[in-house]
Amino acid sequence: MGEGAVKWSLDELLPHREPMMLLEAVETFDPEARRLTARVRVTPEQVALFGNASGVPNWVAIEYMAQTSAALAGCWDRHVAPDRPARPGLLLGTRKFELGIDRFEACGVYHVTAEDILSDEDAASFACSIRDDAGHEVAKANLNAYRPPDMARFLKEQMKA
Repeated sequence: MGEGAVKWSLDELLPHREPMMLLEAVETFDPEARRLTARVRVTPEQVALFGNASGVPNWVAIEYMAQTSAALAGCWDRHVAPDRPARPGLLLGTRKFELGIDRFEACGVYHVTAEDILSDEDAASFACSIRDDAGHEVAKANLNAYRPPDMARFLKEQMKA
C-alpha cells in the first residue's frame, strides 16, 4: 500500500476540537514511508485566536506540526490495528526549528508533512516541514513526543508529583 487517501476523519485521529483543531484535512498517508501530509487553511477563527488581521504568528508552526505528527501516529495506529482507537500524546520538545516567514497569511493554505524518523510503542521523533501553496518550504523542525499507554493514569500520577 503506497501513499494515498485517508479513510479516517481528523476527529478519529486527534483529541483536538474547535477552536484548537487547526488542521483542515489529511491529504495523504503513506504507511510504508510512515509519512503524512495535512492541509492547513488559516481561517478567521485561527487569526482571531492567535494573530491579528494579517495572519497567524510563525511560532504556531509548532502546533501545526504537532497536530500533523499526531494525525500520523493516529493513522499508523489505525493502519496496524483498525479497531484500536488512536492514542493521544504529549509534545516533549523541538529541535532544529527553522522559520522562513514572519506569519501564516490570513486565508493562506499550507501543507504540513510529518515523517516518523524514530519510534517505539510510546515515543517518537518526527521530521516535519511546512510548505506554502506554491511549494516553498516556510518552516521545519524535528518534534519529539510521548504517548503513555494510559493517558488518564499518567496525568493523574503527574498531578501527584
